[in-house]
Amino acid sequence: MNTVAEQVQWLTDRELVHDVIVRGALAQDAHDWEALTECFDPDAVYVHPSGRLEGASAIVQRSRAALEALDASQHLVGSIRVVVDGDNASATSYFHAQHVRAAAEGGELYVIAGTYSDRLSRRSGTWKIVERVQTYTWRDGNREVVVRR
Repeated sequence: MNTVAEQVQWLTDRELVHDVIVRGALAQDAHDWEALTECFDPDAVYVHPSGRLEGASAIVQRSRAALEALDASQHLVGSIRVVVDGDNASATSYFHAQHVRAAAEGGELYVIAGTYSDRLSRRSGTWKIVERVQTYTWRDGNREVVVRR
């Protein structure tokens, strides 16, 4: 990066990538499925401990099925490290997801913490997640809270 303009663009891109990750977490908890869809490329891939999802619609459908049955959830993301390379970026962030279902037998809280490893691309001027790999570091509480019936 030689010019001030290049430095400003790099900083702007880093912030926009950071924003996509945070918007995704907020959209999940607000059940704003349209906003969550906007965070992912239509052909995005999401690899999680239980499998693999292909396409933004499948990713949103899984989140919706998991979260709408709950009384509350809170997805916190932090320690976000962004590396920008032109129209592509990678980001690694920690997540801490709390899930609450008051009627769950055995306790109302289940917490999952881990890492998101994201690849993003700028498409038509907008940053989108094209691949997310979710890794669990630890879990605590009552797993029955998140069991779909």
